[in-house]
Amino acid sequence: MNKIVLTCGLITLVGIILLYYIVLKTELEEVPIERIDNSYLGKTIKVTGKVTSVKYSGGHIFLTIYNKSYINVAIFSNVANFLNESIKKGQRITVVGVLNEYKGRFQVVPRKASDIKVIE
Repeated sequence: MNKIVLTCGLITLVGIILLYYIVLKTELEEVPIERIDNSYLGKTIKVTGKVTSVKYSGGHIFLTIYNKSYINVAIFSNVANFLNESIKKGQRITVVGVLNEYKGRFQVVPRKASDIKVIE
């Protein structure tokens, strides 16, 4: 009985370690902004573009980025409060977030500060 429990425990541990490794090595493929459509709604996507607009409101930050097309990025205060650097117009950034629609326009909503990376 003890050998069975030990074997099951080891197999479980190895499985958890393998799943953790797979998750770490799996990276989202970038979606070109001009190809974003309704099929991406509710899904986590990765986009890169140049910041063309930055607006602050109530602790939230609202960006527009451009790379052959425009898309909005809504950084809500629960994420904005943890950003290590300010985002400025003209910077090139990569954002990972959930795609949703607000007032008829697509927007990417990052879930944590590390989902936003300033490239240049």
